[in-house]
This record gives sequence, structure tokens and C-alpha cells, in this order.
Amino acid sequence: MWILNKDLIKKSEDSAVASGAFSYRALMLNAGTAAVEIILSKLSVSGKKVAVLCGKGNNGGDGAVIADLLYGHGADVTVITPFGTPTTENAKYYYDKLQFVKITDSFSHTDNYDIIIDALFGIGFGRQPDSTTLNLFKEINSHKGIKVSVDIPSGVECDKGKVFETAVKADYTITFIAPKPCFYLPDGSDYCGEVTVCDIGVKPLDYTYLSTEKPVFPKRRHNSHKGSYGTALMICGSYGMAGAAILSAKAALRSGLGIAKCVICDGIYAPFTSAVPEAVCVPVKQTASGILNSNEIDIKDLASRCTAILFGCGVGKGKDIEIILKKILRDTNLPTVIDADGINALCLDIDILKKSKAEIILTPHSGEMARLCGITAREVEADRVKIAQDFAKEYGCVLILKGADTIVALPSGEIFFNTTGNPGMATGGSGDVLAGITVSLLAQCFSPADAAKAAVYLHGEAGDKATAQKGERAMLPSDIIEQL
Repeated sequence: MWILNKDLIKKSEDSAVASGAFSYRALMLNAGTAAVEIILSKLSVSGKKVAVLCGKGNNGGDGAVIADLLYGHGADVTVITPFGTPTTENAKYYYDKLQFVKITDSFSHTDNYDIIIDALFGIGFGRQPDSTTLNLFKEINSHKGIKVSVDIPSGVECDKGKVFETAVKADYTITFIAPKPCFYLPDGSDYCGEVTVCDIGVKPLDYTYLSTEKPVFPKRRHNSHKGSYGTALMICGSYGMAGAAILSAKAALRSGLGIAKCVICDGIYAPFTSAVPEAVCVPVKQTASGILNSNEIDIKDLASRCTAILFGCGVGKGKDIEIILKKILRDTNLPTVIDADGINALCLDIDILKKSKAEIILTPHSGEMARLCGITAREVEADRVKIAQDFAKEYGCVLILKGADTIVALPSGEIFFNTTGNPGMATGGSGDVLAGITVSLLAQCFSPADAAKAAVYLHGEAGDKATAQKGERAMLPSDIIEQL
């Protein structure tokens, strides 16, 4: 799926008009008509009181078209122009055609509306709103009526998802041509509700970002064996963190891996083998602090006949962990996933990434990303795309920046948003599951880019299925594994 920023949306519209296929006025009619079709498919409007809040620009023109059409479908429509009547040529044209709807310039949360259509600003909004505008957003949000935003919720900045204090919190967002970045970024995504993309006849010229897609797996050969589906060297877990090793190993095996070769502390051998009897275990004498002893690990020997490596899930912190990571990056050229405590160790000498012969996938959450970059988690969340993109390009790795609508950044600069998953996955252990899926696909000879994109999609889709069964509050990471 193509995701377009506001500049590409505008250029695509301009191109459609320049080709002679449409006029701008016709596009406005197409947008309003398409929006009404979606509204009618989701809501009953006949006899309902509907408020259409129209801004002074083209978004307000879309609102005028919507108001007129909803009136024709039996709605009791009031058009509200809190900032004055529309002023752009085409918006004014459709506003002036309104004959039967009520028109006012005031809105209150006490007004008795069943449905509120937000056509105030659209994708052009990008400034700190004044107090009058902020108060209007708050009035809309406090209203009990169902809220539908046209193109994007008013108050949300299109390209970075920034919200200046507050914005219209929509139950539904009806957008045109293509999805916008704000649907997948904090804080804007919290305001969009259920998003529907309408085709209004404009062909996008290009894309700004892409979404991940469901992977297609080749049919397994009849004449195959466990070695046909890869061997992952998985160095995970520590005393007190057996669960991280268990979850990552089970997820890897559930994702089609042939052999999970798991290097674990001897102190967690019993619970690990009990939970994952399918894994091949290499117990290693642990240190006094309960982490892997680097003197007991020969990476070259362990990695022989393996096809990918996972390092970091629950391994803890300490000099031994730093040494093991450096051995992996120095002594092997196998594609490697570095997660969790592996990322924390990497922060101490990040330039070793540039010296490694291996292709690397990093899987940080915002806090780990902040440590990698020497900034705060708040700064990461404020500009997720650029930070992920710049890091992947500079260090030549594939970066999975976890979170709602996880980002996959490639060394080429390409950005993919993952659109599967839900808030029920925001629980300890979900990242271990993702790491296991990722190394499994790497070991099965997916390229690092394809493994990362497929893993986040499958992880999210399995999470969605788990949520459907258990609910967002009750689901566990192990439920995600069972849905793989």
C-alpha cells in the first residue's frame, strides 16, 4: 500500500487536473460524494441530526458537498462555519449551492447532534492553533455524537502526526487518494479512529512510504528435512529471564524454522527444555551474576552449519554480554538479529556495526532507539521516521523500530509502516516473539529486508487473532505464538 505525504497528494491532484481528467471542482464533488457513500455504509442518517463543521478552505468545500448529499438522504443537517464561510473558489461554489440545510456559525457540546462531520482543516494544518480553535476542538471532543473527520482529523499535522495540545478525536476518518503518514505516527494515530481510504479518481504519482504486506511462502518440497528450513543460533536468556529465551525459541519454531540451536545459561536449562523440548540446547556455565560466561562460548564453532543468529533476548547486562556481541559481529558473517539487551550492549560501541561483515537487523523500541542515538525517547517518538531512516542509512542495517505501526527502515532509505497489530500486544515478551519470528525467516533464507517486513506483519496479524479470542487486556505473548 502506498502512503503519501501532503506534497505528493497535492502534486497528484494537480497532475490529474492538468491531464484534463478532472477539474478541481469536480474533484471536490468526487471527494464529498465518496465520503457520503462511506458514511451511509457505516451509519444510519435518515432522521438523524447531523452537524457539518466547515472550514474556510477546500476541506470546508468537501463538507458543503457532504452536507447537501446527507440532506438528500433524509438527515436533519446543520452546517456550522465557526471561522466564517468558505473563501476558496470551489469551496465557495458548493457552499453557495446549499439551499435547504440550516447554517450557523456557533457550535456547542450541548447541542443535540447524533453525528458530527469535521471538515475544518484537512491535510494543510500545521501550526499551533489559537485558543479559539483549541476550545472548538475540545467542544467537539466532549460531544456525545459520533465524529467523522474528512481527510484527516482537524488539528493533526499530516506528515509527522504532530498534535498541538489536542485535535478532533474522530470515530471515523474518511481520507482520499491514499493513506497519510499521520495515520501511523504518534500522536496523530490516536485521533483517527477507523480509517477508510476513498478512490476519487486521482492516481498517485509516487509514494512517500510503503506498508508491509502479508508474505507468501513457497510450498514445502515433499522431499525435505529439518535442515531444509534453516538453523538459527539463538543466544538468549539469563537467570531470571528464562521466559525471553522460551518465547523467542517457540516463536522461531512456530514460524517454520528447521532447527533452533539455543545457547542458554545452565541455570535455566531445566525450565527451558521443559517449555521447548523441540529446541537443541547448548547449556553454558553462567557467571556469578547469572549471565552467559563469554569464556565458555566459541562463536565460530557454535555458528558452524547455522544460517542465522539471534542475540540479546533477556541476556542481561555485563562485560560478558559485550564480549559475546563483539565476537558475533567480528567472527561470523551470518545474518544476525540483535534485540533487547543485545542492543543495550551495542550502545557502548555502536561503530562496530560498520565493521561487521554480517547483515544486521536491529529491533529496538523507542527507549532502546534513544540510547542508540544518544537522545530521549520523547525525541524518538516526535520524529520516528527520520530517526529510523537516518540510522539505517548510516549504519547499513535493517531497523525495526517497534511500537504502534512499527517502522521498518532499510539501508536504502525506504520506510515501511506495519499496519497489523493492536494495543493488546503492549506487554512484556511481545518483542521476544517478534525477534524469534525474524530470525526464523532469516534462517529460512529470507533477505534481511524481507524477513523484517514479513516478521512484523505476521507478528501483528497473529496478535490481532489472539486479541479476537482473548481481548486486548487478557492476551499474552504466548497467545501470539499459538496463532502463528
